[in-house]
Amino acid sequence: MSKYTTRTLGQLNQKERSWLDALKRSYLDLSEPFSAKEAAEAIQATPTKKGTRMRYVPHSMKLSFILKKSPDFQVSHWDRKKRPIFVLVE
Repeated sequence: MSKYTTRTLGQLNQKERSWLDALKRSYLDLSEPFSAKEAAEAIQATPTKKGTRMRYVPHSMKLSFILKKSPDFQVSHWDRKKRPIFVLVE
């Protein structure tokens, strides 16, 4: 029996939680609908809690998958090209 447990599908890992935390600290207004591309740009511009830059920032498709998994965000609507538009759940 291993002391390490496997992560079930649908849970966020530590890196994904840090990206969502950076998104919540960013300049982006999360009460208004936003796309995953705008969220990735906001994470890129937001420094870490220590003041340094994040070395790895997800691309928009990966971030879209993470935002769908997160219970803090929901899909507001889909645009013309079938891209999800997200909003923060309050």
